[in-house]
Amino acid sequence: MTAHAPMTQAHLPHGARLVPTEGKTLPLLGATLRAFAQAGLGRVVLEQRFTNPHAEPLSVTYKMPLPADAAVSGFAFQIGERHIVGQIDRKAKARERFEEAILEGKTAALLDEERSSLFTQEIGNIPPGAEVIAKITLDQPLTFLAEGAWELRFPLAAAPRYLGTDAAKLGNVSLEVASGPIAARASLFLTIEDELVKGRSPESPSHPLSSVPSGNGWNVELGSGNQVALDRDVVVRWPVAQKKPQAVLAVSRPAGGAQVHPEAERISGAMFALATIVPPEAASKLPSVKRDLTLLIDTSGSMQGEPLTQAKRVASALVESLGDDDTFDLFEFSYTTTAFKSAPERATKKLRAEALKWIQSLVASGGTEMMSGVRAALADRRPESQRQIVLITDGLVGFERDVVGTLLSSLPASARFHALGVGEAANRSLLMPVARAGRGVEAILGVGEDPEKAAKRLLDRMADPVVVDLTVSGSAVVRCAPERLPDLFAGSPARIAMELRPEGGEVVVRGRMFDGDWVWRTKVAPVGPGTGSEAILKLFARERVEDLEARIAGGESKSTIDREIEEIGLAFSISSRLTSWVAITEERMVDPRDPSRHVTMPQALPFAMSAEGLGLRPSTQGMPALSMAQSVGAQSYDLGEMRAGSAAAPQPMMRGKMIALDAPAPRPAAPPMAAGGANWAPPGSFGSTPPEAKGRSAPAPSSSSVSGAPPAPSRAEAASERKKEGGSASVEAPGFDDADEDAVRSPSFAAPVAEKAKKSLVARVVDAVRDAFSSDDQADLALEEERSEGGIAWREIVGRIVLARDGRIVIEIDVVGDPLELVYENAVISLAASDPVATTYVARIDLSASTREGVHAAGTTLRIVLLVDGAPKTFGHVDITLSLARMIHVTARGN
Repeated sequence: MTAHAPMTQAHLPHGARLVPTEGKTLPLLGATLRAFAQAGLGRVVLEQRFTNPHAEPLSVTYKMPLPADAAVSGFAFQIGERHIVGQIDRKAKARERFEEAILEGKTAALLDEERSSLFTQEIGNIPPGAEVIAKITLDQPLTFLAEGAWELRFPLAAAPRYLGTDAAKLGNVSLEVASGPIAARASLFLTIEDELVKGRSPESPSHPLSSVPSGNGWNVELGSGNQVALDRDVVVRWPVAQKKPQAVLAVSRPAGGAQVHPEAERISGAMFALATIVPPEAASKLPSVKRDLTLLIDTSGSMQGEPLTQAKRVASALVESLGDDDTFDLFEFSYTTTAFKSAPERATKKLRAEALKWIQSLVASGGTEMMSGVRAALADRRPESQRQIVLITDGLVGFERDVVGTLLSSLPASARFHALGVGEAANRSLLMPVARAGRGVEAILGVGEDPEKAAKRLLDRMADPVVVDLTVSGSAVVRCAPERLPDLFAGSPARIAMELRPEGGEVVVRGRMFDGDWVWRTKVAPVGPGTGSEAILKLFARERVEDLEARIAGGESKSTIDREIEEIGLAFSISSRLTSWVAITEERMVDPRDPSRHVTMPQALPFAMSAEGLGLRPSTQGMPALSMAQSVGAQSYDLGEMRAGSAAAPQPMMRGKMIALDAPAPRPAAPPMAAGGANWAPPGSFGSTPPEAKGRSAPAPSSSSVSGAPPAPSRAEAASERKKEGGSASVEAPGFDDADEDAVRSPSFAAPVAEKAKKSLVARVVDAVRDAFSSDDQADLALEEERSEGGIAWREIVGRIVLARDGRIVIEIDVVGDPLELVYENAVISLAASDPVATTYVARIDLSASTREGVHAAGTTLRIVLLVDGAPKTFGHVDITLSLARMIHVTARGN
């Protein structure tokens, strides 16, 4: 076994940051799961209670886990006596509706899918002292365990994903993790309508249960007062009286009448079905087949502690199950991939003992470079073998699509790729698609569960399949999902979703057994609108979306497939990567001109995981944390740690993005302040603006407008800078002339600025952040610094553009540090956009919609609305500089 490469300054954590929560009042009060389960299907309503303890309106952002295989089929919220039902819409349109509602003072909620198992929920304009209950409805397939039990698994915790060096292209998967305990607790109210084995009751490997018989089923709550921490999955299992489910075809048809979205009309005449296909008993005993097992074990930093312990026990059990005539291969991966042997070898007693020692010697550290491990496991060493490859991991990576694409292109036809997730926040957005692409099985092993029992389940399902090469046909069938049908294993029924013709017909499932063909037939009669469970429609849509996402991973045209994914989301009213839920009150709930507060609700640290293992805190095991002085000397900083207010040190879980601070030099500063702004004009409705301000205009600013004002760049320099950054080339402040350049950029003026910059670490960091981030990233930043140039103190703020459409641009800025005095009089605005060519625009501040003038405390969020003359309906890239009175300089960039 080779040693890991030493960790270097270039290896920094990514995907999350640790945020202090001690002494803070967090908005999430608690969560409740209300679930109904029967015959392998569950409907779950997740209710979350949020409160606003502040004197200002509150916006809450909460990234949260949801079951990857569930269809998010409903969204609503309750505020006071009002119950607001959400609507599905295109993702960009839903975002636009949400931001418009916030601008109008309405309370609004938005639910976006980031990954199939990770969603972002935003609730804006919660009035002071108010409480909001958000309700998410999910239709979830249950897992049938080989021992004859159904399992409901619902995640309550999410963990950071390792993004590697391609972080910029992987999307928004970063998380905030609480530095201490979270007070919010979860409750469960589950109704089971299955007949259980006599003398048995529902069980849980995750929590104590309180179960009471009710009619033909059971009512289940969590023990310990039905209040549990949000740090692990809730798992409930119940052994059913019938050890093997019946082979059935359940049919459903959408209800007629008004549809949630116009696209739903195209499915109003169709029928949909969910087939549960049970493997037959083998007609004869199958001959013994030599096994070829490959184990791929994740040893990255996030596996520290109990997850790696569980992984070792499962891997050991699988090795011990091998016979002398079997062959096996072992790999472990973190930074790099290491093989147990150079080639697969026979599993002799001596080699199995050596392998067990190798497994026990594994140590968790470093990043999750999973791709190299998967490629090594797929290496075509014995083309004729029927390999069973098992990936054992927590799955905490952000490049799920790359892993799936590799399997689709490189997995040998005779091989099967299985995924075993370990830990309390396993990433099912990786595990489920990987097993699907590998035509294998997915299993989850939580902390405290029996690894040997999990290994047996895997072995039972990895044993030679009873039926292979499944196909679905028949006069009733339009299409089925998944497209890559799984094998049928003993004790493991397969579930296949289908779209059927409205006139019905025959459904035929064919496969191949060891001793001949196998066929299952059933007739389907037409049914009327509104027949059957709505869950069948939702689950077909979810399966269809997963098939399409896999096609993208396989290299098919993303633009073409994206259109189909969007249409499915709209037609079936489910969340997808391209469709979101939005809910908005009809009436205004707050004054939109009030400053507001924004809180990101952090995740609890998943049970049995460590902040050090996830790279959120410097490890104390041989990796001393760098002091600020040491970091400054290295001139390298981690942006996540910068925002947390501490220097970065090498971490076990890595990130790919780093910034380096070059030697300090004076940077282009804000346009000089003026007595008035050539681009500023009253919008017509002033709110509290004094009457004498109406119609005010002022001469163009010059170098003498404000004594000691910071130097401004020439138009040529500004254009050059914008071209380098990918923005538009023309962004000068209106009224600033090249003739002023010599006066403001003289050596006597620039030298003190350069000297100041050398002494100002904060200024250098802010400059480096701005240079390191793309325009899209800039739109999400809210950094602030205070400088004193030429004896005049001024504040430079990086804002975020939340809306740019229909001649309006909405900028939000967060007040940090000292209170900020907002004064709009004499504002100077510079605005440029690419639409599609670089264009400069005349803009003015809409005082009727912007945060009112005054002194605003730290922790509040301010909104400035610009009205843009002659603008197109939609903007391209936008680049804004806004200089306000009291020497406030705001910049914002984004699309």
